[in-house]
Amino acid sequence: MFPIYIFSRFVKRNRRIWLFGPLNRAFLDNGKYLFLHVIERHPEIRAYFVCQDKKLLADLEARNLPCLYKWSLKGIAYCLRAGYYLISAYVDDINFWTSRGACVINLWHGIPLKRIEFDITTGRLARRYQKPSLKERLFKPWLFRKPDFVISTSEEVSRLFASAFRVSRERCLPMGYPRTDIFFSDDAEVVAHIRRYEPQIVFDLYEKMLQYRHVLIYMPTWREDRRDFLKDAFPDLEALNSVLASQNALLLIKLHPNDILPGDIGDLSNIEAVDSKVDMYPLLKFTTALITDYSSIYFDYMLLRKPIILFPFDLEDYQRMRGLYFDYDDVAPGYVAKDFESLLACVSHIDDLRVEQKYYDLLNRFWKHQDGKSSERIVESIERLS
Repeated sequence: MFPIYIFSRFVKRNRRIWLFGPLNRAFLDNGKYLFLHVIERHPEIRAYFVCQDKKLLADLEARNLPCLYKWSLKGIAYCLRAGYYLISAYVDDINFWTSRGACVINLWHGIPLKRIEFDITTGRLARRYQKPSLKERLFKPWLFRKPDFVISTSEEVSRLFASAFRVSRERCLPMGYPRTDIFFSDDAEVVAHIRRYEPQIVFDLYEKMLQYRHVLIYMPTWREDRRDFLKDAFPDLEALNSVLASQNALLLIKLHPNDILPGDIGDLSNIEAVDSKVDMYPLLKFTTALITDYSSIYFDYMLLRKPIILFPFDLEDYQRMRGLYFDYDDVAPGYVAKDFESLLACVSHIDDLRVEQKYYDLLNRFWKHQDGKSSERIVESIERLS
């Protein structure tokens, strides 16, 4: 494939063709929301979502969305001609081998609390980035291809990304994240989005959420060791369910897309597991509070100005495995429950959860823009590059 990569440098690119790639082979995250913004509001741009999963391709075609199969002749032709690759992680989300002449813009998928990419110095991924083998460089070259630009959310986040991706600070653009724009839409617009673009399961969840006084959502980050950490997080699901029932509250458990939900959650009245590939961003507006650990989701959720319960039950183990950029307590915007009993206490007093001044201080520190216009800012920035 390397000859194709070399050849791709000399193909004339069309700056009006923009390709978007999936994250974890699913239709979600920043790439999804910027893609939808472009096709809805910028007909002068020829935007396509590139899929290597044929089921995803069929789902998008059923919604009449412009998409391409990565390894089809048409897909390869467009990958060679496109001026811009907009990715949420790695250039191979679209096609590494056809990318050499394209401008690659990494939308990434979150403000990092845990160390990422070339800043990882501990755990299983450290060797990949600190001392990569010749085999990895040859067989996974997309892991080491620098993006031309990275989208960030503030100057502080740009500083982190410059180090993690080994690009200049000037190429880290604090435009905000497209996936959070939906937070600033009114309820009717969000429901219309769900009906138009989301699978039936999302609308069914929305209707179920309306039946409860409170809705909590647990969205933890993934563990590189792939262990079933839910058993450690929730050692007594019956007790948690009882507390939730007393508050007329529903708990949604949605794991990271890299994780697989275990099949032993059980049939509990007030706890529901959600497939990890389901996009929860349209539903976050209708939740009461977020429960998470080291996931970047809590930085996004702060834009909703709703309570956050941090649940770092395995903090010491996680720090040894991955490492964090910040002192955990210093960047904690809400309540910190360090064990299961503390979490039960927070859940049993949902009505008392508040957003304090520290929350707003952190919000302003990590988000330069808080207006729901991230997608349009990115489009305008790219068009200035053309």
